Amino acid sequence: MPELPEVETVKRELEKKIKNKIFLKPIIYYSNCVKTDIDTYLNDIENKKIVSLSRRGKFLIINLSDKEEILFHLRMEGKLFVVNKNNYERKHLSLFIPFKDDEEGLAFYDVRKFGVTYLIKDEKDSPLSTLGPEPFDLNDSSYLFDKYSKSNKPIKELLLDQNIMCGLGNIYADEVLFASSISPFKEGRKISEEECSRILKNSKEVLNLAILNKGSTVRSYKASQHVKGSFQSFLKVYSKENQLCSRCKSYHIKKRKLDGRGTSYCPKCQHTLYSICLTGKIASGKSEVLKILKKNNFVIFSADDEVKNILNDEKFKKILKKKFPYIFLNDDIDKNKVFTLLFEDKVFSRNYLNLIYSELKNRINDFIIKNDGVRKAFEVPRVYDAKMDKIFDFIVGVESINQKENLYKREKSIKKLSFNDLNSYDKHKRELDYIIHNDNKIEDLEEEVSKMISFLDKK
Repeated sequence: MPELPEVETVKRELEKKIKNKIFLKPIIYYSNCVKTDIDTYLNDIENKKIVSLSRRGKFLIINLSDKEEILFHLRMEGKLFVVNKNNYERKHLSLFIPFKDDEEGLAFYDVRKFGVTYLIKDEKDSPLSTLGPEPFDLNDSSYLFDKYSKSNKPIKELLLDQNIMCGLGNIYADEVLFASSISPFKEGRKISEEECSRILKNSKEVLNLAILNKGSTVRSYKASQHVKGSFQSFLKVYSKENQLCSRCKSYHIKKRKLDGRGTSYCPKCQHTLYSICLTGKIASGKSEVLKILKKNNFVIFSADDEVKNILNDEKFKKILKKKFPYIFLNDDIDKNKVFTLLFEDKVFSRNYLNLIYSELKNRINDFIIKNDGVRKAFEVPRVYDAKMDKIFDFIVGVESINQKENLYKREKSIKKLSFNDLNSYDKHKRELDYIIHNDNKIEDLEEEVSKMISFLDKK
C-alpha cells in the first residue's frame, strides 16, 4: 500500500505535469471508486482549474480553483498517471479526467479496485477531518505518550491507527519500530516516554529518507510511468523474513500475523525474547524438558495438548466434519479410524494434517505475541513436517535411546512408536540449533537443559 513517502512522491511528480490545467468532465469506469455523490463529482469538477497539489497522511489532494478538493486514497495498488486522452490503456482503469485544450488527462488505474476518490466541498465532510497529526507536525512526543498510555493494543497497531498519527503504514511501521528497538507486540500502555521519543524521531528520519528515495517499490508502486522508488534497498526488516538481521547479525528476521497484517522484526534487537521449539521422535523426553523449562521461567506450549483442544473445538469439528465426514462416529471423531488413515491414505493424511497444522500455526503465532518479552518454549514433535520451523528462533532436538521403555511406561503399549515413521526428524537433524540427550535420569536431564539455556541466552 502506498504510504506517506509514496504519496508525497506521486504528489511531486504529478504537480509538475498538471498544475494550472483545467479539468473536463470525468469519465467513470468503476463507480465504486467515487465515495461522494457521483452526479456532483461528474458535474462540479468540469471546467475547474488545478491550483496546486498537497498531501495529508496517505491522501493525495488536488486543490481546485473554487477551493474545492479532489481527494485520492491509492489503497493497495492505485496509480495516478498522466496519459494521452486519445490513446490510453483501458485495462484496470477506474477513472479518467481529461484536460481542457490539451491532448492529455489524469488516469486513475487500480488493479485491485480498492482505491477511492472524493470531491470535497465542505471540510467537515472530508475524511481528512478524522486524521491525527503527521510525525512532521509534532515537536515532541508527549502527545504520543498520552495516546499510547491509554491503550492495551500492541504498539504496531497503534502506529497504524491514522486517527492517532497519520502517514505510517505496514512497511514504515515495521522499519520505525526496528530503528527504535521496540517490539511491535509491546502494549501501548507499557511504552515509556523515552520510547515514544524514539518512535517520533525515527518516524521522521525513516519517512524523510524514504521520500528522498521516492518511496519503496516492493510490489507494483510507481510514482509515474517512469518513476519507481528505491527505498526498498534501505529496508531493514520489512520483506527480510528469515534473513540474518543486519544489526545484530545473530538472529534471523521473523514475520508474524498481527491483526491480519504481516509484521517483521528482529527478536534480539527488539527485545521480544526468544522462542525455542522442542522436536524429536515420540517418547524421547520432550515433555519432561518442557516441564524443566517451565521451572526456569519459560512460558510453555505443547502442540499435542493444543491439538486436543483444537479437536474438541466445536467450530473446528464442524469444519472437519464437512471435509471428512467418514471419520466421525455420530458427533465424535473416530480416533482409531484416523490413526489407520494417517498411515494408509496419503491424500487423507496430507489434507487432514494440513488443516490441523494451519490452525495450530495460528495459535502458536497468537501465543508468541501474547507472551512478548518472555522466553517461550514449544513442544512440536513434527515441526519440520508441519513446515513451522521458521516460526521459532531456535529448534532443539531431544533424543533418547530408551524410547520403547519410555512409551511403555506411559501407555502400557508401544503401538504409537509407528508415528516415528511420519516424522522427518532424522532428515533435518543437521539443521538443529542444539540437541539434548536424555538418559532417563532427571538430574542429568536438568543439567542438560541448564546447559542449553546458557548456550541460547548467550546467543
